[in-house]
Amino acid sequence: MSKKIAQMIEEQLQFWKMQHSDKSESKNKDQKLPVITISREFGAKGAELATRLGKKMGFKVWDKEILDVISERLDSSPEYLQVLDENTRNILEDTIFGFMNHKGTNLNYQIYLVKAIRAIEDQGNSIIVGRAANFICRNPNSMHIRIVCPLEERVKRYAAVHEIPIKQSRVLVQQKDLERENFTLFNFNKEVEQASHYDLVINSARFSMKEIVELVEEAYSLKGCISKTSASN
Repeated sequence: MSKKIAQMIEEQLQFWKMQHSDKSESKNKDQKLPVITISREFGAKGAELATRLGKKMGFKVWDKEILDVISERLDSSPEYLQVLDENTRNILEDTIFGFMNHKGTNLNYQIYLVKAIRAIEDQGNSIIVGRAANFICRNPNSMHIRIVCPLEERVKRYAAVHEIPIKQSRVLVQQKDLERENFTLFNFNKEVEQASHYDLVINSARFSMKEIVELVEEAYSLKGCISKTSASN
């Protein structure tokens, strides 16, 4: 059963790759390169980094797409899985909720999350955003990045973008940070903020996005994931 599930996920990955092949031509397409995972504080520009880095390196970026893979396996909607992704429940609540709704529980979600991320890791040439992917990947050559930024800067930025009061923005940002911390602690018993879990921790308030992309590429090269010549092409 486990092998069949992994095969289904890989088939879905191949289908998506064919869909995206015309949109982005990877300069590294002839190489199978280790994945990059990006953990991020809410509003620290981790998603923007993934998008820019993916375009520059020719890597596929996986974020909400991972939820789509899992939703197909669990016969749930991505919106339902978003709730599972950001919240935790105790085992009793989990079991009752699963029986009442006939949908996947947190345990099922975690199982398929691990299978999906490891299938992506096996494919290589990808960037995985969030989902505690750095705790799931097994390849020692995979690059694990953590993007942080001072709380007040993230609060001001979020308030400006969404045109909401600073006070409301602060509550939302802190709530999202807590949800991400709890997700990792509950599912993997790991402290997401511990720097030793990552190859590189970057404060996005200290560098431009262009500089951050260059920092990650350089670190990726220094780790031996890709030659400097290939990275600079």
